[in-house]
Amino acid sequence: MLAQLWQELWIGLFIVLILIGVFSGQSIVVGFGAMGLLMTGVSWLWARVSLDHVTYERILPKRRVFIGESAPMRVVLTNRKPVPLAWVRTEDDVPDGVTVEGAKVAPSASPNATTLVHKTSIGWYERISWSYSVRFTKRGYFRLGPVKIESGDMFGLFDTRMRADDRDAVLVYPRVVPLPDIGIPGGRPLGDVTGGPRAFQDPSRPAAPRDYVPGDPLNTIDWKATARSQRLRVRTFEPSANVTVVLAVSVETSMHYWLGYSPVLLERAITASASLAAYCVEQGYSLGLVSNGVPMVTDRPAELRPSRHQPQLKAVLETLATLQSISLSTMAAHLESHMGRMPSGATVLLVTAHYPDELHGVLGRLRGRGHPVSLVYVGEAPAPVVPPGVVMHDIGEHMARFDEGQAGDAKPDEDKANDDEPASSHA
Repeated sequence: MLAQLWQELWIGLFIVLILIGVFSGQSIVVGFGAMGLLMTGVSWLWARVSLDHVTYERILPKRRVFIGESAPMRVVLTNRKPVPLAWVRTEDDVPDGVTVEGAKVAPSASPNATTLVHKTSIGWYERISWSYSVRFTKRGYFRLGPVKIESGDMFGLFDTRMRADDRDAVLVYPRVVPLPDIGIPGGRPLGDVTGGPRAFQDPSRPAAPRDYVPGDPLNTIDWKATARSQRLRVRTFEPSANVTVVLAVSVETSMHYWLGYSPVLLERAITASASLAAYCVEQGYSLGLVSNGVPMVTDRPAELRPSRHQPQLKAVLETLATLQSISLSTMAAHLESHMGRMPSGATVLLVTAHYPDELHGVLGRLRGRGHPVSLVYVGEAPAPVVPPGVVMHDIGEHMARFDEGQAGDAKPDEDKANDDEPASSHA
């Protein structure tokens, strides 16, 4: 409003000068007023076209990272027209949990965000870039932007603004940390992991042939391999992978949801769950996931059917990355509703920071249905008493070492590409 008033004041002043010059017969005053009006018109036109064909880009080679990891980011400002800009200012919103190292930042009008600020001049058909190292300090799904761009004429009489709603998203996985030795009980102890008894081999999982040993069945001889090596060789297969683990993740950290939740305890549960998921996939277990928490990209509790394929770990980590403290039911009620849908003999691995009384009965009923059950407790209160047959792992003190701000990062930082000076090139 003040800028518009100032512009109108200048225009009015030049018009008054022209009128004074006309009535007084002073041609020099008329000329000065006319030149002022001409300058104002050129400035207005310059400002009007200043942001035409101006683009702002964020180049993020990595869109999936772990907490504590750094990734390169390049910001590119391009002017694709034959009109230079005496000044241009950009304001790009960066959410909390994302730190642009070495950048100029300012408070943002958006909640839970800061603003990445650039101010420079740019010539015609020119491209300017800034390189940064971006550090991610929280798990989650983060969207950078929108960006506001402002420019104007070289005299500062007029300015123009535009908002670019193009946004870039980055998914930050939870930490995967070393855990104490946790033996996962299997419903079928024979042939459940790689390296088990060869009597329980799976013909659908061929392995490298080996030398013949007296007692090997003749129908297992690999005649092609025997011909190539000039000695008897037999076909072998990997043991069957029969262990199915359902990772149950509780987002409850207090007795009642209206009492709020503890971000520290929630992150402990998520970190422990991600670490257990990585362990299960490494061991060749079939892994599934249930939780009473709701991922931020959906409106229903998280659930993944068991699978032993490698992409399952990625799916589990993506789900855990976006898991919120919001729950539609207690973990006890959620497990009760899923009890009939769990694979027969599946091991239930419950991770929680809070153990209400009703959870005790649910775990007992899971045991009664033939499910091996392990409770991984990450809370600060004394470890709870669990039903007979339930394996208890109290790793609260161990996980406290990895609380935010108290431990090193799970993943090493990548090479930083931070450059305070912009790099310029012709577009």
